[in-house]
Amino acid sequence: MKTNLYAQRNERLYLKNKKYKEPTVCRVCGLVFIDGIWKKIEKPKGEYFEDICPACKRIRDNYYGGILNLKSDIIKTKKDEIVNLMKNKENESENINPLRKIGKIEEISESELNIYTTFEHLAVSIGKAIQRAFKGDLEIKYKENDKVAKVYWTK
Repeated sequence: MKTNLYAQRNERLYLKNKKYKEPTVCRVCGLVFIDGIWKKIEKPKGEYFEDICPACKRIRDNYYGGILNLKSDIIKTKKDEIVNLMKNKENESENINPLRKIGKIEEISESELNIYTTFEHLAVSIGKAIQRAFKGDLEIKYKENDKVAKVYWTK
């Protein structure tokens, strides 16, 4: 299924139109919906409901909030370091909001990667971290009236 970040979008499908019963455990990633929010905590003891959290639904549906495109020959030699940096930013971001996740990392070539994130903030955060670590040029584009970010890093 092709990802189209700029198709007609309805963010409410993933965030506000469904009230989850409490406690609900995401059957994909294990997040727990309790006290009105999704949390990264242990699965509750006793009875609970199961569903899919908004982040895992976005990943399943290829409905991403951000895409980060990395283009550089440095990827050939520093790919593991770059992926570790991205995972660290994902972990930091999940502490703020556990629904902020990297959905997929797509290798276009040995010198180009696309990173798809569930929310725009994470794509921007990862792009800025890569620019700080490896220099280069960073361009951030937002679609007007939408919560989608396309982030481009080149060196």
